[in-house]
Amino acid sequence: MRALDWVIVAAYLVWIVYDGLRLTKRSKEIDGYFRGNRSLPWWTVGLSVMATQLSAITMIGTTGQGYVNGMRFLQFYYALPLAMVVLCLTLVPFFHNANVYTAYEFL
Repeated sequence: MRALDWVIVAAYLVWIVYDGLRLTKRSKEIDGYFRGNRSLPWWTVGLSVMATQLSAITMIGTTGQGYVNGMRFLQFYYALPLAMVVLCLTLVPFFHNANVYTAYEFL
């Protein structure tokens, strides 16, 4: 990498730390830190969970996996959106209404 690339990476890291510290001062209670003061509806949280599954690493990694192992893995990726919809319609509203911070609180 060139010097300009390192400057951009360093500036980005400094900005992330600064912005995180700045926004942390707004949150005075644990509920605001972990659950955003419950200001989002359950379906928005569900869509966020689904979007997390489709990351850049997944998009790039699946092409490499298809090249190395063949296309057998596609059945998993075709079933994943269906599974995520089922989870978002069942478990996300349950945990949202249960007033818990993590799923481990039920154990």
